[in-house]
Amino acid sequence: MSEKPRILFVDDEPLLLEALQRAYFRHKRADWDMFFESNPQKAIELQKAHPFHVVVTDFHMPDINGLELAKSIQESDDSTQIVMLTGAADLDTAVNAINSTRIYRFYTKPCEPEVLEQGIEDCLLRHSQKTQSLNPSSQTGYDILNRLPIGVIVCDTNTHVIHMNQFAAEICATRQVFSIDPTTNRLRASLASYRDELNACIQSVAPQDRAMSLSRKGSDTSVCVIISNLKEGQNDRVMLLISDPDRHMAPSIDILQSIYDLPPSEARLLQHIVQGYSLLEAADKMGITESSARTYLKRIFSKTNTRGQPELIRSVLLTPTLHQQESRLFN
Repeated sequence: MSEKPRILFVDDEPLLLEALQRAYFRHKRADWDMFFESNPQKAIELQKAHPFHVVVTDFHMPDINGLELAKSIQESDDSTQIVMLTGAADLDTAVNAINSTRIYRFYTKPCEPEVLEQGIEDCLLRHSQKTQSLNPSSQTGYDILNRLPIGVIVCDTNTHVIHMNQFAAEICATRQVFSIDPTTNRLRASLASYRDELNACIQSVAPQDRAMSLSRKGSDTSVCVIISNLKEGQNDRVMLLISDPDRHMAPSIDILQSIYDLPPSEARLLQHIVQGYSLLEAADKMGITESSARTYLKRIFSKTNTRGQPELIRSVLLTPTLHQQESRLFN
């Protein structure tokens, strides 16, 4: 049996499949075992018989659309990586419907062959990382990351993306806060005014956590990002934790009071900070002075055993109890 990666292309346009086979990826025949299918149901049968490493599918197809196909593919073998091609008009629909389906890459049509090839190579790397260990706890780790109601992105200090969970993939797919360069696989802020600061935070590899509030492109709302340094042997890795109030409910004041033994005023301030507001903005929303807000914040640090806002926000975001109230959004 061939040991080459198995790649399946699914599209209801036979001419496109022929172009992929005879022109675009002819040079990859020595590296990949490629299959081309215009019938999504037959694609599902092929997957059940012998799972693929990567499936590249169109979103808009009759009878079975790309999301339905992706779900069936992953029910058969969830290590299979999915690349979704969509028309610009379908992108919002696709992004809003993928809570139950893990899509690793979204590309709008027409997609340059070089860009698609790089996306497939990224998927093959992710497939290898996911299947290299047969330890059940390894798969459990992926499942846990994909159920977190926050985005998790791991990249190197040159902003090349190494891994992201499902939530982060959905955020990047909208291109309102982050985007991933399809040619270089590098992460960048969607708004140019944040790019230098984000790059500096990632590249500096500081020992302490850093926090940023990034405005959303075309919106008045923001997301909160915590940037942490990870050490993996001799390699520097950076983890971004992304809290997006538009995608899920912020922790309730009652829950924050209960977990951290805070009075209502301090719990309300903590809620605003986790939502991405600066201390001054939070004070304005609460109708208190900045001095009072700083006093509240010092008490919060003491009660949560944290030493700064980035560590505080990370602690709240990763508290399992807070996720229980939001699990309905992911089930």
